[in-house]
Amino acid sequence: MDLVLVPLLGTGLIQPVQCSNTQSNGSCGSSPSNPTNAFRVGTDGLVAPIPAAAPTLPQPLYPGVNGIASGASQALDPNFRPNHVDTFTLTFARQLNNKMSLEIGYIGRIINNEYLPINLNAVPYMITKGGQTFAKAYANTVIGYCGNGNINNLGGGNCIGNPNAVAPQPFFEAALAGTGYCNGFANCTQAVIAKEGLNGTGNLAIANVWSLYSDLDNGGFNFPRSMMNTPLNCPTGTEIGCGGQLTSGIGMNASVGYGNYNALFITLKSQDWHGLTMQSNFTWSKALGTGSEVQATGAYTPPDPFNLRTGYGYQAFDRTFVYNLFFVYQPHFYNSQSGLLGHVLGGWTIAPVFTTGSGVPITLGTINGGGQAFGEGDSLNFFGYGVSENAIPLTPVTGNGSRYFVSGNGIGTSALGGANMFANPAAALLNIRQPILGYDTHDGGFGIYRGLPYWNVDLSVRKMSKITERFSTEFQVVFTNVFNHDQFGDPNGSGGDYLNTANPAGFGSLPGSVTNPNNGQGYMRQMQFGIRLNF
Repeated sequence: MDLVLVPLLGTGLIQPVQCSNTQSNGSCGSSPSNPTNAFRVGTDGLVAPIPAAAPTLPQPLYPGVNGIASGASQALDPNFRPNHVDTFTLTFARQLNNKMSLEIGYIGRIINNEYLPINLNAVPYMITKGGQTFAKAYANTVIGYCGNGNINNLGGGNCIGNPNAVAPQPFFEAALAGTGYCNGFANCTQAVIAKEGLNGTGNLAIANVWSLYSDLDNGGFNFPRSMMNTPLNCPTGTEIGCGGQLTSGIGMNASVGYGNYNALFITLKSQDWHGLTMQSNFTWSKALGTGSEVQATGAYTPPDPFNLRTGYGYQAFDRTFVYNLFFVYQPHFYNSQSGLLGHVLGGWTIAPVFTTGSGVPITLGTINGGGQAFGEGDSLNFFGYGVSENAIPLTPVTGNGSRYFVSGNGIGTSALGGANMFANPAAALLNIRQPILGYDTHDGGFGIYRGLPYWNVDLSVRKMSKITERFSTEFQVVFTNVFNHDQFGDPNGSGGDYLNTANPAGFGSLPGSVTNPNNGQGYMRQMQFGIRLNF
């Protein structure tokens, strides 16, 4: 798909669809259209106000320069290749008797060249000034400012810090000296804190590393621009659009991801043992990787584009335990259905299906919206955020992965009935800190918490009744969730399993039933009836 799609998203062929606010007067508005001025096909004509593509583009071909639209763009890695998987299996099978068999096996998969888009306009945190990297200077500043020098004081989300607890950082002192950025402050580190801390709401306090570095790169640093979104230092009037470059970055659609899957499975089968046919499967597995994404994915970049290992962890589909059991029971007695008793007791088929499993990983979303803590993007624009960036628990959390009903302090109570995956969501929220560039080297994959385990029983009951030698009827009823079990879905903050640390009222809240999200009780039995005439 990338081979076809990405060339269409470049600065050339994408031109005709840049008009996003089509209006009835044939123009492209600078603000969103509304019902009073929006273009309507038929009413306002049959030709939409789509600008024609220019046959040639000015050079250099760079977003934001020479009148070329700024914004995020996509590129296809010249070395892009389909992923490949090496699979290893080992199985032991044993026939227990003429009706039953047992199978135990191992499945292993090693995945390479997995699709993984990367934002090329990530913060170059390894830049060194004064013998210190930006990453280390940032980490020391955050720990000093937000935690008063103690990493364990960073729980609870953003911070209102203490500037006096931060020692001057060599990187900031060397990189900002002589530019005027530090005028009026005791040192340049204090200047960064004052301008980026903003009493608990600034970039420094909410882990907006991409925005913080971009601010410093645009007039603060005394070395040449190092981010593609920083305006070019062009003479006024020499180039159209010289000052407006990329708002986010260039998404390089690459195939550099990797992962692995390991599983142990046990299968027990029984075939027509006293009318019972049964199969039972148990799987114990682990799926790890840098992020398994389909090629249609656009708004994604790993937490750390320079070190993919940082975002290596559980895949979104990882379930540690999965068990299922089904059987079909057809009693052999009264098969002939002779007499009244035979018609009542014969011809029955009972087929239940039982499934259960542990929870899948849930992303513990960062307070900045999920994509700035390691400088990987701006968390807003196309290719600007990493969906697998996780906040970090200070200590192991107990009481999650179950269903509770909470009330009181307004934290985690937004769901109907106060359904929550934490017994004490307020305490769970206080036990979380934001990831810190320069301090944290691993960020947990697609989730570091587990969602709710599940179990369910479906049931099919059939009754076949003979009328004559050639005619019979069959009545069937199928129960979905026959026990009306209240199976709640996992929290979803934005389009998937997601714990939103930026929304205390909804932290850990459960949306309701997986079969009926609008049902606050979280359960719903369904029944289907059918009848058939055979001849």
